[in-house]
Amino acid sequence: MVKYLRRTYIQKLSCSECRQVFNPDIWIFRCPHCNAPLEIIYDYDSLREKISKLQFQQRVNNIWRYLELLPVKNPSNIISLNEGWTPLIKSQNLSSILKVKNLYLKDETRNPTWSFKDRGTSVGVSKALELKAKAVCCASTGNMGASMAAYSAKAKMHCIILISKNTPIEKIVQILIHEPTVFLIEEPYPKLYKLVYWLSKNYPIYPIQSDTPQRIEGQKTIAYEICEQLDWQQPDYVIVPTSSGGNISAIWKGFKEFYQLGLIKRLPKMICVQSEGCAPIVEAFLKGESTPKPWPNSNTIAHSISNPNPNLASGKRVLKLLRESEGLALAVSDDEILNAQKMLASKEGIFAEPASAASIAALKKLIDMGAVDRDERIVCIITGSGLKDTKSIVNTLTSPLKVKNAIQFKTLIQKFNFNFL
Repeated sequence: MVKYLRRTYIQKLSCSECRQVFNPDIWIFRCPHCNAPLEIIYDYDSLREKISKLQFQQRVNNIWRYLELLPVKNPSNIISLNEGWTPLIKSQNLSSILKVKNLYLKDETRNPTWSFKDRGTSVGVSKALELKAKAVCCASTGNMGASMAAYSAKAKMHCIILISKNTPIEKIVQILIHEPTVFLIEEPYPKLYKLVYWLSKNYPIYPIQSDTPQRIEGQKTIAYEICEQLDWQQPDYVIVPTSSGGNISAIWKGFKEFYQLGLIKRLPKMICVQSEGCAPIVEAFLKGESTPKPWPNSNTIAHSISNPNPNLASGKRVLKLLRESEGLALAVSDDEILNAQKMLASKEGIFAEPASAASIAALKKLIDMGAVDRDERIVCIITGSGLKDTKSIVNTLTSPLKVKNAIQFKTLIQKFNFNFL
């Protein structure tokens, strides 16, 4: 638990599209005028005088070290499972294979429920508690649901989760063990997403969706940590597996805030990666459009990044930030994702789910295209654990060598080719 108190620096909620302004403590989650995502704006002038690099470094190693830049006013409302401060690993083996000099892996599988979602959930559930919400809710492809179930259990708060029929069984089990109320609805994710906002409008239930302002605030701490872990330097490129667009939007907001506060000297280029089987944001970016079109017949092993209609969430916001950051968007195939998943595990010891490995698949493709300089500092976000979705990889693995007993093992081992010794 955070032990220090501070004044509140929150100024307002602002629409990311039409710039309408709202009170940050009212129950509003998207702009009522244009339905765009809302963003929390702080008093950056005052913060510039208040905070320092040393101040952050002397605090607890989780997201709440950045308390002044988070929307919870009273620290006693914080619900934390010690999320954040995940390792930023400088790659040696992958760097050698891909022939890049400065590759870093931000390993979000180390969060309490094994994905980046815990950052936004911690802030969202804490804010819901502060506003005296009766319950929280979300629509999920699995990771967000598992995170919400865990944090609401910690908060002793009722939790309602809507999942689709394609949710991997590993993620369903992880959700159910915390005993939330779960609805498995045979509709595509965009319809579940709409149902959550219907629920919040008709009942005193607080939504913590992919693009709600409180979730964005928690997930932006990925950017803060990267800057700290690089000794207050910024990367040149940040590659983010992207579905609805909330996470890449959050990370970009984090970098911009640190830049505005004078804590870093420039901004990175953001790279959005999607699967070829569901790539509405990439398609819109490559065509120079400002709004993603719904993707027909979504079909990919990267279940966590397969939202066929991100325009309902943060799709437009992602296209805007990609151009603002002079970034890129590209799609990778399922085969490229599976190869990257194996490479990440066998060369760096990180078992990531398919969607997470998409950032590595994208990097290889970008290097082959000549779109990324091999000498520049590159960060790949590894968003979630491979234990959450094993179906797609299990058939590509070698089988254990079956041995009946010790005698058979000793006989076999004598014939074994230890050419690596």
